[in-house]
Amino acid sequence: MMQNEPIRVLQINSGSRNFGGVSSFLYNVYTHIDREKVQFDFLSPNITTYGIHKDEIENLGGKIFELGITGNIIAKKVKLYFRLKKFLKDNPYKIVHINSGNFFFNLFAAKAVRAAGVKTCIVHSHNAGDTSHSKLKKTAFQILKPSLEKKADYLFACSVKAAEYMFTEDTVKNQKVSIIRNGIDIKRFVYDAGRRQKVRSELGLEDKIIVGHIGRFLAQKNHEFLIKVFSEIYKKEKNAVLLLFGTGELEEIIRKMVTELGLNDAVRFMGTVSNIEDMYQAMDVFVMPSFHEGLPVTCIELQVNGVPCVLSDTITTEVKFNDNVVFLPLDCGEAKWRDTALSLCDGGHEMNLAALEKAGYRIDDVVNDLTQRYINI
Repeated sequence: MMQNEPIRVLQINSGSRNFGGVSSFLYNVYTHIDREKVQFDFLSPNITTYGIHKDEIENLGGKIFELGITGNIIAKKVKLYFRLKKFLKDNPYKIVHINSGNFFFNLFAAKAVRAAGVKTCIVHSHNAGDTSHSKLKKTAFQILKPSLEKKADYLFACSVKAAEYMFTEDTVKNQKVSIIRNGIDIKRFVYDAGRRQKVRSELGLEDKIIVGHIGRFLAQKNHEFLIKVFSEIYKKEKNAVLLLFGTGELEEIIRKMVTELGLNDAVRFMGTVSNIEDMYQAMDVFVMPSFHEGLPVTCIELQVNGVPCVLSDTITTEVKFNDNVVFLPLDCGEAKWRDTALSLCDGGHEMNLAALEKAGYRIDDVVNDLTQRYINI
């Protein structure tokens, strides 16, 4: 039978105003997928995270929906269930793909999808931990994991660690979770010495040591520790500059901390930029002391560019392909992080693209895999 219309998949992610890693992944897939075969629509519980790409998405045939959900944590989950259920009854989809690192978001969304009578529900884990978990919450989390799995027809995860966080031990052990790599457009991020010089000149930072960080200002990203590490770097190297990319609810707290430490001249809050690949070119080292991550696509992109990275050892080692990527415990102290970051700055940009491609991070490979999965469904 010939397929006249593309398969329409509703992509749901917890989202916010900030264009984060999950949004970036879904957008990358969408712009590379054969839209005559598969078409995406995007739904966010409150305000869409895809605002900066709204025109392009709509021009490519996609639709963007917002449920406008606000309130406290419990109210948001209850509203999500009822509003999403109603939305899906009014707007029938055969496939709904739920993307989040938040267990309870995934659970309530999956319950709504199932209650609305959607034929196929995919739950996709994009995180490997949660700093907000109390002992009681963790207990509830373990008890409810089987319930989440029963609501889903297919289980995806961006890494083994993200699978272990979201799903039961037996499910992961028995390989009932498909690992979907956070694919990237490799040619977009390859190192270029000319571009590096141009970008550093445009930033007015030609002779500086540029330390980079990308991440929403959330507790998970551990910005306070990052600023303490950079403070130590700055004490040793007065020509060091920290570029912070992203926005979020804790930004004002971090700005205040920067001021109190006398770092205003050395720390730049860059917000959200559309040319992040150019910013990679300018960096001398990237520092990410997150409490937890699923598999940060930023780190894959950085390694294509060859930027040295210092990452917390809570981040899965599945992310490492280059030799200039180092994992450190958060409790080893700011001085150790400082010394490691500065030691990597002298190594230049080095990359192992062959290893990255072999591991399945080429966007074309990921898109082909997902396309076939949707068609088979």
